[in-house]
Amino acid sequence: MPPMAITPLFTSAELDTQIAAFKQAMLDVAGGKRVRLNTGGTDREVTSEDLPELRKQLEWLQAERVRLSVGHGPQFLPGRPRRS
Repeated sequence: MPPMAITPLFTSAELDTQIAAFKQAMLDVAGGKRVRLNTGGTDREVTSEDLPELRKQLEWLQAERVRLSVGHGPQFLPGRPRRS
């Protein structure tokens, strides 16, 4: 039996929409506003206390975007070793 392909959780467009929403929420919260954010069907209010969580979510979304564009598994990074 061939291995099953893993389908991505989000499309690129969905990730871009989520990233834009979280970025705007971070800017608004940093400016002192209270923001209502819909995250996966959960509507909640975020405040300045939630900034670390918003940053963490943005990092995760960005990593998902990279995985979607590059793919899973080892990646080749071209470079040259530094000589002393």
